[in-house]
Amino acid sequence: MRSRRFPQLLFPFPHGKGLGVRFLASVTVPVLIALLVVSIAAAQTPIPTPSASPQNPLDIEVIGLRNDSGEVGCSLFNDAQAFPRDDSKVLRHVWTPIHAGKAVCEFTDLAPGQYAAVVFHDENNDHQFNMNAFGMPMEGYGFSNDAAALFAPPDFKSAAFTYNGTHLYIVINIRY
Repeated sequence: MRSRRFPQLLFPFPHGKGLGVRFLASVTVPVLIALLVVSIAAAQTPIPTPSASPQNPLDIEVIGLRNDSGEVGCSLFNDAQAFPRDDSKVLRHVWTPIHAGKAVCEFTDLAPGQYAAVVFHDENNDHQFNMNAFGMPMEGYGFSNDAAALFAPPDFKSAAFTYNGTHLYIVINIRY
């Protein structure tokens, strides 16, 4: 009986046993080198990340406005300590007109991150959020995530949302 001679194997299996795949040492080394080169090249290729862009705005639609008088003010915060009352730490604020009981505030050139929004219906167009002598709102207001204001404004965590750098459209229902 003639003995069969097998080429040198990197992972030798006894002849006729095992379910593994046999790899020739002379083939495996160049394949491993090629995989290493490809992985190094892929690691050096920059992966695009979302960034501030006017083509990818954050749009906030405010709905449920009781009339088209005045404007809607939208304030955007990225600081939990300042939210929602510290006007000196508002990241951005925009005024927008009202049409058919709706308004859309657009924020451009935003970096990806966590934000929370406050909106109000400035019916008398004085650019202030008017409250009565007891501190109760006299104008409509709302928060991102439609966070509830029960005896006090919601905290940042309740109103926070993530903007990842791509176009985001959120809706806030106004409360009177």
